[in-house]
This record gives sequence, C-alpha cells and structure tokens, in this order.
Amino acid sequence: MTERMPLYSSLSESDDRLTVWNHRDIIDRVKTKEAHLAMGPLHSKYHRECSKAESIANMLSQAITTQHLLYASLGSAEYMEFVLKNPFNVPHTVTIHSEDPELSVITNTEEWSYFKALTKSQTVIEGNMFHREEDSSGPRVYLRPKESVHIPLKYQSFHCDHTTALQGPGFIPTGSGSQMAKKNLSNIIAAKSIKVTFITEDGKPMAICQVNVEPSPHVVDQTFRLYHPEHCFLKKAIRLPPWHYPTCGPDEEPDPQPYISVCCSDPNVICQSKMLVPGEPQDVYLKVPGSPSPHVKMFFVMVFTDKWMAVPSQTWQMYVHFLERVDVSCVTGQRTCQPLVLRGKQSTRKIQCFSSHPQEIQMDPEGVFLLPPSSVQELQLKVQPWRVGSRFMFVNAVDTESQQLVSAWLVCLSVHQPLLSKAFEVCVPVGSGRGSSRKINFTNPYTSRRTFLLRSDHPDLLQFKEDTFQIGGGESYTIGLRFAPSQSPGSEEILVYVNNLEEKTEETFCVKVNYS
Repeated sequence: MTERMPLYSSLSESDDRLTVWNHRDIIDRVKTKEAHLAMGPLHSKYHRECSKAESIANMLSQAITTQHLLYASLGSAEYMEFVLKNPFNVPHTVTIHSEDPELSVITNTEEWSYFKALTKSQTVIEGNMFHREEDSSGPRVYLRPKESVHIPLKYQSFHCDHTTALQGPGFIPTGSGSQMAKKNLSNIIAAKSIKVTFITEDGKPMAICQVNVEPSPHVVDQTFRLYHPEHCFLKKAIRLPPWHYPTCGPDEEPDPQPYISVCCSDPNVICQSKMLVPGEPQDVYLKVPGSPSPHVKMFFVMVFTDKWMAVPSQTWQMYVHFLERVDVSCVTGQRTCQPLVLRGKQSTRKIQCFSSHPQEIQMDPEGVFLLPPSSVQELQLKVQPWRVGSRFMFVNAVDTESQQLVSAWLVCLSVHQPLLSKAFEVCVPVGSGRGSSRKINFTNPYTSRRTFLLRSDHPDLLQFKEDTFQIGGGESYTIGLRFAPSQSPGSEEILVYVNNLEEKTEETFCVKVNYS
C-alpha cells in the first residue's frame, strides 16, 4: 500500500535540494547560464508546490465565503446582519476585519436598535457583545462552542465621482446601447467588492462575508449654481428650507431639538451646520477651495436630521463656476470699454462670445472669429449699464464647433449716478388712455457739426421723436418726448441721455413724471 502525501508538505524538509537552492553561493551564480540550466527543474517543482498550496487555500477560502449583493446610493446607510457560527467544539474570540472603512460593524447598542427598528428586523439584540483593543484591526466577539450570533453591518458612502459630463451635443457615453449609457450616467458611487473577514486567535479565518456593492442613483432635492472668482476660496451660507424632521417614531415623543448634521461628497470642501435655538432658521456653511477659470467644481451636500445619519433628508447638487474676475467702474447711460485677453490652445478654434446681459454688455468682435493656436486675442468688453449699484454679469467664450467653454469672465460692475444737467417735472393723466408730449432744448457745445444719440433708462415709459439728430456748432435742437399712458397713479424719475457716436454722455436730463 502506497503512502499518501500530506496535504501541506514542508518544502524545506521534504527535499534536500531546496537547501542547496537557498544557499548563498547558488544565488550568486543565478545570473550565469549554468545556474539557470541547473536550477530549471528545481524551480519548476517549487512553482508547482506553491501553485498547489495557493489553489488549496483559494478553495478553502471559497468554502467559508458568503456572497451578499448590496444596492447602495450616495449618503444612505444600508443595514445588514451576518450570521456568524462557531463550528468548533472550543470557544473562540473572533476579530472582525473589514478591508474598506465604508463597511463597518455597528458596535453601539443604541445605533443597532435604531437600524433594526428602521428595517423592521426581528432578531435579538445582545448588549455589550463587542469589545475593542488598541492593537486589534477591528472589534472582537466571544463565541462559545457551536454558538451563532448576528453581526450588524452598515455600509455608507459619502464619496462619488465628481467629473462633470462633457459639454456639447457630440458627447456619447461609453457603453454598448442606451441602457448602458443611462447606467453609466447614474452610477454616482463606485461599484466595489468588500471582504469582511472573521479571524480567530490563531490568525485563521473562520468565515468571510463578501459584499458586492452596486451603485444606484440618488434623489437630488435642489441644485445650486454658484459663480466665484478663480483661485479664491468660496465662502457661502445656504439657509435650510423648513421641513418636518422625522426624528421620532409613532410611539415616541417628538424631539424639540432635532439633530442636524451635514456631509459633503468632496473631502476638500469644508461643510458644517451649527445648532441654534429651536425655531430659529439654520444655515449650512460651505468653504470651497478655488480653481482656475473656467473650471466647474461639482459636489453633493447631504443634510441629515436623524442622530445616526441613516438617510439624507435633503441632498443638494452644487456647481461652483470659477471665472476670471474683471472689475469695471462706470456711469449709467455711458459706454465704458475694458480689454480682455483670450489665449489660444493647441489648435485653431472658432470662437464666439456671449454675455448674460446682452442689452448692457457687448463684445467686440460680436460674431464668430478665429483663434489661432498659441496666440493672444484681445477682446473689447463694452459696458453700458442703466441702473445704479453693484452687480455681477458673465461673459463666456465658446467654441462654436464643439460647443465647449473656452474661457469665462465674471464682470463685477460698480455703477454710479451721472451728473445731471437739468431737471424737469411732467404730469401725465391716469386712465385717459393717452400719453403726454413734452419738449426739451439742447444746444451743441462744440463749434463743429455733430451727431448725437438719445437714450433713456426707461424705454417702456418714454420714447423720442427721433433717436438720432445732427446739428451745427452752437445750434439748438428741440428734443421731442412722448410719455406712455398709465393706469395707476404714482411717480417715476426718468433719465434722458444725450450721447455722442462713441456713446459718451454729453448731457443728462432728469424728468420726474407724476401720474395723477
């Protein structure tokens, strides 16, 4: 009868040639051709023995592995229980090790009770079941012989892919078919496989729980778009909307002080909320690091109103557009020019500029122009505002072929009141269905013949007989004004600007219209 080989053979004792293989003088000769030829068969046997051991270890690992499929969404906690059984006739202290911190063991009894009530689980809760030591890789649980316990596990992820979708109609998501494209766009968190290993005192695994995480889309309650100068920190406070706080069950007393906590999907963004007096409005404070123009930073903010942060009460999708800042100080009714620099990239592009307020901002050139590679194109920003105050406007340079944003500017306007030459007061009857006409005299202050333009900050209330007129040096011209009728009493101040062909203001008249 032949003798059976042991399952795990000791290679260092079963073959004397391995002692020679590990000897230093043979290792020193491994670079030579003779050493390669001499150790070829020995190396093959060593490789076969290692492969056999790895195959047996993989088979044993698969035998004690339990697969679990989990569909998770951003910010939501997924609760599960793993039945851990001690198959031995001796007690063991088992250490629970998770290779991903997003999948953790619930060791707090109160938190465990909360999730069991939330998922309507009927299993028994055992208090003080887990204990942790400083040098251990996870919590530990004591198991008597043949004993089974339920291990509560929680998966929750706050991180996701922050890459924004490419611009332009030519973008086609990767994947074969529309269903794959839709799935790729909805996969916010990353799909992964996480192993939770239950290890005994001697370092051998007793059981393995492999959790396969599949992403599922989450609900976005609000979307915010913020605009900020490039390379500057954005500090923003967003007030929380009033909603009901689901912090108590049907048989529990309502919590007068709800738990409000916030989490951000981007670890580089500082996000927090301070607890205030009950009944007072609360704000979420954001601090976002700056980026160069025209970069767009996208992230999610999740607001929780329960103590254990199980499900977000609100999920906000944040877009922060970082733009190149341009400060312009100007006067109402008068055109102010500001140069802008547009730098070319590696290829020639067809560019066209668009503004958020085309009635007050114009660009030169107006239409499509070519931007050669590695060149510098100077643009003229023409601002002609009609209201006093400080406000922001936007100008975007777009590639007309690919529909991509090439550059963006944040125009910060500081608009002042012009100097008034004369003031008039006019009465217009109310409800008569007809307006009123008036005349104002204007004298050419120059000695040569000039052409002048008439402008008004309320074109809906005032129209001119002629928008353009030409008079000789020192001559006078009568400006005809036509006021629109009104159905309600009141008063309005209307500014009349007399500009030259360059839209520089020569004189400004203030007409106070009383509707009575």
